[in-house]
Amino acid sequence: MTVMIGRFFGMPQELVRSGIWKQMRPGEKDLYTCLMHRSERYRNRRLTVSDEEVRGEVGAAARTLCNARKKLQERGLITYEREKGGRYTYELCDPGTGRPYPGPSNVPVIPPKQEKANQEPQQENQDSGRSTESNGKRPSPEAPKPLISPAWNDLKGH
Repeated sequence: MTVMIGRFFGMPQELVRSGIWKQMRPGEKDLYTCLMHRSERYRNRRLTVSDEEVRGEVGAAARTLCNARKKLQERGLITYEREKGGRYTYELCDPGTGRPYPGPSNVPVIPPKQEKANQEPQQENQDSGRSTESNGKRPSPEAPKPLISPAWNDLKGH
């Protein structure tokens, strides 16, 4: 998750860190990116979309999408089923397991927080001289005092 830019959609970090991304062909990246974008937009990991809609969004050829669909499933990034009318129902998978994420597809997956190794209960901050609480968190700083600007009438007399 990023907080650096607005209006974005995410990709699983595991995709890059595991080396899968650099093995993917451009058509696979096109289809996967389109599915990830739609997943964020519609807040669901299960999506039904036609090849025509995907082509309109990413410009991939029909044959490219056919090959990409098969390869993404082999890589454990999606599952898919063909529907009537040239549409496909895709389900995004966890790149770490190769299986669909657990739970309902319209409920966000929140990974468990990782414990920091070798965390000391009491640390001294060299910059400010303030210590941390026993739980490792800093005490709440004092609320900053508001800056008071002089009134316009006070300034124009000087």
